[in-house]
Amino acid sequence: MQSYKKLLPVNLRKNLIGAAIAAVVIALLIFLSIAVLNSAPETDRIYIRTYIHGVPVGGLSAQEAEAALMERFQPGLDSRRITYYAAGEVVAEFAFADFGARFNFGELVQEAVDYSNRRSMGRALRRANRIDTPPKYIISQERMESVFTKLSEQIDVMPKNATFMLKDGRIVVMPESTGRGLDIQALSLATEGILTSLQSGVVEITMHTIPPVYTTADFQFTVSVLGSFRTKYTGNETEARVYNVNLASDRINNQVLFPGEVFSAGAVIGANKPNSGYKAAIVLVQGEPVEDIGGGVCQVVSTLYNAVLAAELQIVQRHNHSAPVSYVEKGFDATVAGDYFDLKFKNDTQYPILISSQFVDGELRIAIHGHENRPPGRSIRFSASRVETVMPGPYREIVDASMPLGERYIVLESQMGFHVELLKHVYVDGNEVEVVKINTSIYKPLQGVIAIGAG
Repeated sequence: MQSYKKLLPVNLRKNLIGAAIAAVVIALLIFLSIAVLNSAPETDRIYIRTYIHGVPVGGLSAQEAEAALMERFQPGLDSRRITYYAAGEVVAEFAFADFGARFNFGELVQEAVDYSNRRSMGRALRRANRIDTPPKYIISQERMESVFTKLSEQIDVMPKNATFMLKDGRIVVMPESTGRGLDIQALSLATEGILTSLQSGVVEITMHTIPPVYTTADFQFTVSVLGSFRTKYTGNETEARVYNVNLASDRINNQVLFPGEVFSAGAVIGANKPNSGYKAAIVLVQGEPVEDIGGGVCQVVSTLYNAVLAAELQIVQRHNHSAPVSYVEKGFDATVAGDYFDLKFKNDTQYPILISSQFVDGELRIAIHGHENRPPGRSIRFSASRVETVMPGPYREIVDASMPLGERYIVLESQMGFHVELLKHVYVDGNEVEVVKINTSIYKPLQGVIAIGAG
């Protein structure tokens, strides 16, 4: 039997071999073409036939595409507004931009870039690609809270606690009032609903009542003077100093502290604040008298301190002067200065307390009013004990050309320095049962100054 090969004509065999070789070459060329296409470097440009929400982004970089989309769609979003009503009246209106509402096309643009870098087929074979997936939508919670804060400041009415005051020599109770505030949860839900709808809308604000903490029922107790103290004016008071003492006294008068609250004399008197209303008068700075705004207010602070001591309230902060003062004994003074020296005390009783401050017959009288719960038969007194005396240095001499040659004049008297302890003595039925150290006051010695004439 002859072989199949021998049965084929010679020319036919040659044609088949040529065809086979051509097929191999074509296959190799196709393979190489695909390989070349697949190995092409990634592009940062979007394929020419790409649209995102109908906007042609072909040929653009990712940044350019996102900018084009924001320019097309964001202004329309920014023009949307939310109108807020309360009791049928417009109270505020905010744009979507006030809430930080914005589109984020970043993910959609990245999808277009990824599509443009696929190499599974030639670019010429691709069809137009349309991306219509909703973009990411961003609302700033921080900006929303800022809007709600503005609404609260405009609409909220804070409740007022019942309180009491000294009027015409008697205690008068002032009734409480209920407040109202925004229902933030309802407001937030309504606002978010409009923002996510992408359309302008209206929100009717709902309010909730805010009850006071203290009512007139909390003042159904017997009010007594828990502690009081008096200081007198000296005969050489300046008009500015008298004015400052009066103003500071008025500011602390009828101040009420509820249980647990801390009173700051510096904050209430406010001598260190801009436009405080006080005048320039003599104050002690490092023991030396200088003129400064608010000179004299420390007489009010020291008088208040002694009233608080007598009421046996908790002293939170107290500082003595750098040198002894004329209106109270050593150890019984208190000062305020800037933000660093203050007199603070806490109402550590179970009832509200009232501070009264007034001038009667040339005296500054300060009292603490509240409910007396200290046992009968118990009494207290205070004493100051000098524990150390510090001598000042020799007088410092200065030259004064306006004085005759050799004449001497004491410009500033030297003062001794002292360390003083303040003690509280507790008595029950007249017998001393306890001695408590209250504070230690350190008064620095003051070096005197003598002027020597050189004229």
